Amino acid sequence: MLGQRLECRNLCVSGFGLLELEFSGRGNDLKLILIAFFLFSSVAAVAQDHLGTIKALQVDCPAGRLEATRCYALEISCPDIPDYTAYVKIISPSRPQGAIIFTTGGNGNYLYEKYEYGGVAVQEVVSSGYTAVQLTFGAPFSNGPGWQHYAGGKGVRAASCRYATVAHWVYEQGAGRPLCATGNSAGGQNISEGLAHYGLGDYLTFAEITSGPPFNRVDYACIDNVPPATEYCSGSDVGMGVGLGNATDFIDPAYPGPWCSSAAQNHSTLREQLFLSDSVTSPDAVLSYPNTKIRFLFGGQDTTSAIRQGMNYQSRIVQRTTYGCVQDAPHSLPTVLDGAQTIAADLVANCHK
Repeated sequence: MLGQRLECRNLCVSGFGLLELEFSGRGNDLKLILIAFFLFSSVAAVAQDHLGTIKALQVDCPAGRLEATRCYALEISCPDIPDYTAYVKIISPSRPQGAIIFTTGGNGNYLYEKYEYGGVAVQEVVSSGYTAVQLTFGAPFSNGPGWQHYAGGKGVRAASCRYATVAHWVYEQGAGRPLCATGNSAGGQNISEGLAHYGLGDYLTFAEITSGPPFNRVDYACIDNVPPATEYCSGSDVGMGVGLGNATDFIDPAYPGPWCSSAAQNHSTLREQLFLSDSVTSPDAVLSYPNTKIRFLFGGQDTTSAIRQGMNYQSRIVQRTTYGCVQDAPHSLPTVLDGAQTIAADLVANCHK
């Protein structure tokens, strides 16, 4: 086909499309019709990371602040990382109109109702007709260390497959009803990684991301090389680094060694590209979510870098998003009553198709 002209006669630029290519040359015509399916991000076709599989086993529900309808141990198998067992505590009304996943911060290894007013948020959505699904990667069911541990050194993006796989499992149980989610801090990181890399935007109706995602840009979080600026909501002057303690406790466990904390100590750029690839807003991230409404919520008493990290992600999303501020709330929003009530009100108002 040397010297022939390639013409693309028809190319759909979003969703599923028919790609028709015609090759024209002297004395002959060769037409090649390719029917292909394309999944486009905001600017180009992007291959999504692969979800894992789940084996669900119903288990006894541990005692807690709220009475459960049922509980499950979820044996998660994700590509390239070791298997991990997470747990869900489910509270259902008689006729649920949708399901809402609640996830905590840090290692994500405790139930949302453990926040001082987390149970208020959970109970309010149940009273409004939604099934509450509290996800924990450990307590009170086990002593599991958390979602980013035992990840075979593959990093936070690979470890986030565990959350995304659970979210897809919950969606499959819902018989077409809306699925929504909220997560504080690293819980919001999991939602965000799921949207950017695991196709969560294909079926998630609404996401309330609170105090995060705190390491949306993992490179900025670890290397801490972004100058301070005034944060929305708190008004604090901070950079985008998570600090040595958070790097050690919540990012290092996903890697083969103290990669993030080492970078935090000396601002080393040795693993900058790897950290960037693991970020929510990585170069290959999907940042268009036409099926998902997204709201970011922050605390006025939060002086961490989570607000700047979260707003960085918010600014990159193609669709219109909303954001708000609870002035008396710290980093863990559900530890104050109006923080928990605001989260619940946002979920009830937006969790419908």
